[in-house]
Amino acid sequence: MDDMGGDQLYRIHESASAGRSVELRYTPTAADMAEGLRARGRSKAGRRQRLPFFLIGLVGPGYAAVLVSQGGGSAGSAAALTVVGLSGWAFALFGHRFMARSTRGLLAAAGECRAVVDGEGITVDCAQGSTHLRWSALSGYVETPATFMVFSGDKKMLSGALLPKRGLADPADQDVLRALLDGKLERI
Repeated sequence: MDDMGGDQLYRIHESASAGRSVELRYTPTAADMAEGLRARGRSKAGRRQRLPFFLIGLVGPGYAAVLVSQGGGSAGSAAALTVVGLSGWAFALFGHRFMARSTRGLLAAAGECRAVVDGEGITVDCAQGSTHLRWSALSGYVETPATFMVFSGDKKMLSGALLPKRGLADPADQDVLRALLDGKLERI
């Protein structure tokens, strides 16, 4: 009896990941983090989180222009509003790089990591400790050319796991890892 609904792609993924686990060994870098965060920024949740910065980028200089055109306020106020607006644009466009750069020390302290992705979830062991993320605590993932970035379901906090593809022992493991993630999470 076929309980897979006849979906051939689902069967391929299910057979590729059935009872399997994938191990990754890697040293995380800020570049990996920036790539995963940039991809996350293109998702619906990422756009929603960046919206206030776009609004600040529009309102700040716009209000400064109104102040200057009406002769109200000082040049310092207009300049400050313009700087705030430009800062909003900078963070909206390059925030993923700022956030990745801010994790540089944490990533360096982690050293070499070992991640295991299996039917139970994702376990990451590094010099700083061990973390186990159950599938129920995760909401989705993004695949980029160099990484898989897995995100938690908490909309107020950015957390999850970074899984660089270079950490896979065999390039064929990418398909198994993708199948495991597709079977448990939503692709963002």
